[in-house]
Amino acid sequence: IIIIIIIMKISIPFALFAATAQAFAPATTRGSFGVVHTSNNANSILASPALDTTTSLNLFKKFKAKRAIKKGAKKGNDITKEEVRSLFYLWNDALATGDSRIVANRYTKSPVLLATVSDTPRTDFASVKDYFDAFLLKEPQGEIVEGFVNIGDGWASDVGIYEFTMGATGDKVRARYSYIYVQEGGVWKIQHHHSSVMPEEIAIGKAITEDEVRGLFNLWNDALATLEPKTVAERYAKEGVLLPTVSDVPRTDFAGIEDYFTNFLKNKPQGEILESNVMIGHNWCQDVGIYEFTMGASGQKVKGRYSFIYVYEDGEWKIAHHHSSVMPEGIVIAEPITKDEVRSLFGLWNDALATKDPKKVADRYSKKGVLLPTVSDVPRTDYPGIVDYFTNFLKLEPQGEILDGNIIVGTNWAQDAGIYEFTMGATGAKVKGRYTYVYVFEGGEWKISQHHSSVMPEVNKPKETTEEQVKNLFQLWNSALATEDPDAVAKRYSKEAVLLPTVSDVPRTNYELIKDYFVHFLKKKPEGKIIESHVKMGHNWCQDVGIYEFTMGATGDKVLGRYSFIYVWEDGEWKIAHHHSSVMPEAFLGPSPKPNVKSVKEEEPALA
Repeated sequence: IIIIIIIMKISIPFALFAATAQAFAPATTRGSFGVVHTSNNANSILASPALDTTTSLNLFKKFKAKRAIKKGAKKGNDITKEEVRSLFYLWNDALATGDSRIVANRYTKSPVLLATVSDTPRTDFASVKDYFDAFLLKEPQGEIVEGFVNIGDGWASDVGIYEFTMGATGDKVRARYSYIYVQEGGVWKIQHHHSSVMPEEIAIGKAITEDEVRGLFNLWNDALATLEPKTVAERYAKEGVLLPTVSDVPRTDFAGIEDYFTNFLKNKPQGEILESNVMIGHNWCQDVGIYEFTMGASGQKVKGRYSFIYVYEDGEWKIAHHHSSVMPEGIVIAEPITKDEVRSLFGLWNDALATKDPKKVADRYSKKGVLLPTVSDVPRTDYPGIVDYFTNFLKLEPQGEILDGNIIVGTNWAQDAGIYEFTMGATGAKVKGRYTYVYVFEGGEWKISQHHSSVMPEVNKPKETTEEQVKNLFQLWNSALATEDPDAVAKRYSKEAVLLPTVSDVPRTNYELIKDYFVHFLKKKPEGKIIESHVKMGHNWCQDVGIYEFTMGATGDKVLGRYSFIYVWEDGEWKIAHHHSSVMPEAFLGPSPKPNVKSVKEEEPALA
């Protein structure tokens, strides 16, 4: 027998019901059954108020019910309607114990509980118990107001309306119920229990028309026009989710949404809906379709597909979900290429080297190709720059061979990275290097979009230095301060140095910015002294970090600070690649607990 139970599941929380919001189950005495009704298509009974509090009620007392139902493995319809109804009161008595384990034991080993006030189906003992852990805190007791019993072969159902009195609050709550009972181990248990709120008691939703739904887009579009990311982010609900067109990262909070529009608004976008489909629900509505943006910054027009889900929140309609995606038919179909074919692209480039014509080599690169060559610090980012590099390199008559490579194939791009070796025909020298080629399909053929070639790093021997020499590098910088010449100080920094100064929020990332900082700082006539130093040395770099103190000659002030110097070997001398200077934090934030650990120096025994 296949039982098809169609139950409307309404996912509106009980909290929406004014008087019924907090509760679920009455503490009244178990009801008894008066009149038995028979429906046209099934045997059913209608529970009416108790007609007799002794005979009728005692008939369904827990222990009698257990004896009646546990008599052994009953077959077919060998259970009465009254016994089916009494199963509810076994469950209700379990509620009265306040013990969620006893309640969960009224269910089969593989039950399904669709609870009134939880969206989560409960399908095993642990999850059923978990639901009642919270529900029993309300001290619920139930009474069937109206019920219909059906008995089948090895199963029985009881469906209708019950009312609960919450002992903890006195609240009374009605709901619709469905119980499906089956025998398990000779005992009738609950296989399926579906409890739902009374649908006509659900609060009426906020009215809105289709035109008003479409008008919500204009509020969002007007927010775009302000070019203020916060204003746009405020159009989204508190738990809004944005799946943007040009970012893989879901934005699930205000900060994330604001961050996305910080960049997107630089395009000065203004949108227009081309096609819209609206659906209206209970305190929510949906607008999905196709929109087109005109980017004021460039004049570009871009179409996309959109989904807006709006909810009524804090007295206005907000965007709970916004999904924007590119038009899929405009996505370029991938040009097929095999790994062997990717490797053969190196052969085309190598053949171009053999022509000794720098233009033919440069023709192997894409229109926006980037070459980071082995023996030049200058990135080559256009055709003339690439031609210029190979004009000199080809004088060595190079011919290459891949020794080890790894290939990745993507959508209209491919990558080949590894180690190659060149034999220089002009000298007979052999040189190994590391390579990365990124190829793109452009103009009907595969071209080099990015080519990075570098020397084998372990070939470079590190510049030898000692800890004392590293510490002395500070004195070179300090001596430059003494000149009061900002140019002399700035020259102590490497070509790509970064200075994070003590009294400026602006990172200084090039010579001019570093010099600018010291124009002002040197007016204080600073002279530094290392108070505490920790040195570490690496491969052509070294580090000196600790605490230093400055005496300001202009005022006599003394200032402590924390420092980090990272030095690199550049153009035959040690230069500052990174300098981070900061105030002593406890001076501003208050004392911090000192580490309860002895230093190595403290633990060393004094020499006699």
